Amino acid sequence: MKKHVVGIDIGGTKLATVVADSTGHILNKVRKPTLAERGPEYALQLLFDMVRETVELAGLRQAAISAIGVSCGGPLDTKTGIVYSPPNLPGWDALPLKAQLESEFQIPVTIENDANASALAEYRFGGGRGYNAVLYMTMSTGIGGGIVLDGQVYHGANDSAGEVGHQILVPDGPSCGCGKRGCLEALCSGPAIARRAQAAVRKQLTDGNVATTALLNLANGRIENIKSENVLEAARRNDALALQLVEETAYYMGWGIANLVNILNPDIVLLGTIAIAAGDLLLDPIRRTVSEFAMTRPAEAVKIAPAQLGDALGDLAAVALVVD
Repeated sequence: MKKHVVGIDIGGTKLATVVADSTGHILNKVRKPTLAERGPEYALQLLFDMVRETVELAGLRQAAISAIGVSCGGPLDTKTGIVYSPPNLPGWDALPLKAQLESEFQIPVTIENDANASALAEYRFGGGRGYNAVLYMTMSTGIGGGIVLDGQVYHGANDSAGEVGHQILVPDGPSCGCGKRGCLEALCSGPAIARRAQAAVRKQLTDGNVATTALLNLANGRIENIKSENVLEAARRNDALALQLVEETAYYMGWGIANLVNILNPDIVLLGTIAIAAGDLLLDPIRRTVSEFAMTRPAEAVKIAPAQLGDALGDLAAVALVVD
């Protein structure tokens, strides 16, 4: 009886394959660099080899595998399994990934946007267990998200739902990678926090204020080296500027989450990456802002918490698509 699945996590810098049992327990995994500059043909052949290697390392035969789940950066079409030019995978233009994997292994393949797959993993295995309406948001290089309602990812009309980071909060705000201005992502992603911190330090130094030493010391005295993690560490040291930057970030994140709480009425909002690293330093002011900005009934119903899966998220995201 087939009781095992393969999960594939495709990123611009690494590829990962795992074998899991019917409960989602990872039996074995293999990780290798994507070497995206070599193009999709190289990556596909590498994936084929990695799947076979992972199944063998798990002590199984291919006949024991019932399904393959693939978590990949979009845009993509979940129905056809075609990947359309992800920004970190050059040459992956209208690539029929599902068809190629199914042709190679003769096993059903499910493909999903990585943010949606992560949301489903948190719903099945992490902080979303026991809830019907789960919103997952990641705070890292961008602000991504996924919506799980009654156990199903909400895709929208053409697989574009869940772009939580591209709600516009400040119409004349900073430029966003999507081409708009003032998106949540342009205000609260890791690079956005770093940019705001660098600008604030420059202004203080221009004004003759030397109260920026914590941030500068953590960046080895170079303003251009200031990162979001430096802001968090300086805030933990009670640096006044860093604390202000954290409050601003929490304000915008809380504002964006309040919009989503009003629209979706979720049971829980799970925040990943930067929010996990920051903990209550960031989460508490986010919760206060959501309570202030969201309508009373959905605000009373929602719980805002850190995502739970951590480093296992990428592996379990792919597995969550097919473990049933």
